[in-house]
Amino acid sequence: MDRRHCLGLIGALPLWGMPGAARAALADTVARMKPSVVLVGTWRETDSPRFQLRGSGFLAGRPSQVVTCAHVLPTQEDGAPPAQLVAQVWQRDGGWSLRQARVLDTERHGDIALLGIDGPPGPLAALGDSASVREGDDLAFMGFPIGNVLGYAHVVHRAMVSSIATSVPPSPDADRLRGPAIRGAREGAFDIFQLDAVAYPGNSGGPLFRPDTGEVVGMMNMVLIKGTRESALSQPSGIAYAIPSARVRELMRTQR
Repeated sequence: MDRRHCLGLIGALPLWGMPGAARAALADTVARMKPSVVLVGTWRETDSPRFQLRGSGFLAGRPSQVVTCAHVLPTQEDGAPPAQLVAQVWQRDGGWSLRQARVLDTERHGDIALLGIDGPPGPLAALGDSASVREGDDLAFMGFPIGNVLGYAHVVHRAMVSSIATSVPPSPDADRLRGPAIRGAREGAFDIFQLDAVAYPGNSGGPLFRPDTGEVVGMMNMVLIKGTRESALSQPSGIAYAIPSARVRELMRTQR
């Protein structure tokens, strides 16, 4: 049975199909955006490695504020010492700065979380107008696919908007969404972007943006898989989902 999993990572269309000017524009956008895209995870002295990646995030809205998926947040393990929520911020010299993080607010229904991080603020990603996104648009996203295996380097992929569907994302408390629940109006439902993009664990919370301007129009959060979760790696479906930036703006407006 096909079903959707919350994700952390995503892949997409090959860059060699892009015109040269479009590749150059995307390269310039990526260079600008890298300092705004962060690693989100936990730190615990008894863990090996001590930093455990849980997903991606990006700086937006106000200084030292990180936007990510609510399902990226850690849960308390019975009998284990609590892990510290942290973010790692990329420095222009190529290194990473580990910052303590705290939850400012969450919107579990929309799978959105706002975090505050310690230390100096970084450059903010610009939130764009998700209402302007159309089916057929070519977008890009950035994050840390399978970061614990591949290493903590920004990874960029392209994605085409294949559908703007009415959907209710799964609760962060559930590891999967069973049965068909992608289309059809339901109480509390809202639009979600369905993307032609290959996705894997690691990119949840990463920004979906316009390649030419860097305007963030969504946040990556789910992937459609076939069979078991492991098959997302060996047999990717090529279908991923993103929360429109309008939902992120709504949560930000509640912050004082």
